Amino acid sequence: MPSLYEINLQREILREKSAEILAYFNNYMDKNNINSTEIKNPIVILYLNTIYIYSEIFGSKYDDIAKIEAANGQLDLALEVLKKLS
Repeated sequence: MPSLYEINLQREILREKSAEILAYFNNYMDKNNINSTEIKNPIVILYLNTIYIYSEIFGSKYDDIAKIEAANGQLDLALEVLKKLS
């Protein structure tokens, strides 16, 4: 079982990764005139999910490695979509 230190280290890594992806989202959405209130837009859905991960990573929702790995997979998907669109 991972220690609290290891879990928090993975959380910190995921927080940095989500911040980087949010920067890509902001750039893409700005260039393409996409407003974050367009909640039916798939890009906005991915953007809002990334914001959620960023803001909640140190909360109880991400208190074990399996949950952190799932969030990491969601971030990988968001980044891959952005790369294909750019």
